Amino acid sequence: MESADIKFNPLKILILAMLIWSVPSIFAFEQSLGSLMSYLTYALLLLYFFIAPKRKIIIPFFVLGLLYFIISGLINVDDSEFFIQEFVKYSLLTLCATELILNTNKKELYILLIIGASSIIVQAVFFQSDFGRYSGFYFDPNNAGFVCLFGYCLSFSIPNKTLKSAGQFILTLAGILTFSRTFLLLWVVVSIISIAANKKNFTNFGIGIGVIVLVLSLTSYLQLNTVRLKAIENLFNPDQTSSALVIQQREGTRTETWSRYYDTILNSPIIGNGFHELRGSGLSKQGVHNTYLMVLGESGIFPFLLIIGIYIYMLVKSLKYFKEEVHLFLLSLSLMAILMTIHTYFDNYVILLISMWLFLNLTMLKSEDVIEQSESVLTS
Repeated sequence: MESADIKFNPLKILILAMLIWSVPSIFAFEQSLGSLMSYLTYALLLLYFFIAPKRKIIIPFFVLGLLYFIISGLINVDDSEFFIQEFVKYSLLTLCATELILNTNKKELYILLIIGASSIIVQAVFFQSDFGRYSGFYFDPNNAGFVCLFGYCLSFSIPNKTLKSAGQFILTLAGILTFSRTFLLLWVVVSIISIAANKKNFTNFGIGIGVIVLVLSLTSYLQLNTVRLKAIENLFNPDQTSSALVIQQREGTRTETWSRYYDTILNSPIIGNGFHELRGSGLSKQGVHNTYLMVLGESGIFPFLLIIGIYIYMLVKSLKYFKEEVHLFLLSLSLMAILMTIHTYFDNYVILLISMWLFLNLTMLKSEDVIEQSESVLTS
């Protein structure tokens, strides 16, 4: 049941849209304009914080940022101005976004994620590129795929069947057009788990297969990434070795990327090696592409244990409500998996916002009675 206490607030929706649609990255082609939109986002967030009722901050995420930035900053910083900017932005988000999140229901979040995903489809149809992977509002196709996945997980909490099904179709289609193999793998995992919670969710595979067939049938009209399109086509190839080879190559590439940084991490596991030391430098070296390893390698064991603890807490806590609120477990699992593929955690608006929204929802679910009234609890 949606809470009657959560009322439409234009300022709230504007801030949510700027964060979820990653508006500053839309203007990244012009550095000054991108910076202006970033400052505007945080200025509006501060404004909302001062005019909204004060309740509490999300302490674990705030402490995580303090530990990470202070320890890594004391060890090594190559660009002090950039370091301070990132520290301030993360601190403002974790301090000021609590009221925004508490006043946001899942339907509002779901619709904003659908709109963000729709921008991917619009780009694929009307603004095609030689790259063949599409991201819409988002600078990175992988990040765009994460947005689609979050929306797909959240769809299982939407009671309106039309909104739920339409959203699942849009989110699945947009996710496939990003050609993010992380999205494809987790989409399958999420769909299978959702069936365990409710057998009626089996229809989602029909939506997924239908979308894949649609994409394959439109290859002559859409300019798509040929290598990744081939990987999807292999799913329908009776030669199982071909599909398995694609997966094996992907796993090998990821673990190989991680292994490049093992020596650096082991060189200073207690206090780390300094800010941005595992993000890669220049064109010759990739970043670590793993949030957990990045935190450990840059700021040491203490922030590492905290971030592991936060996400394990959410995963274990959400298991308690698996049948009634399966979307919470699906989001927890997806977040833990996604963090194994990125090293941009502390400046990723979408992942931070979804993580904090999930954490607050889980900490406020204390009994079966509260579960049945979870929408009203969001504003308590």
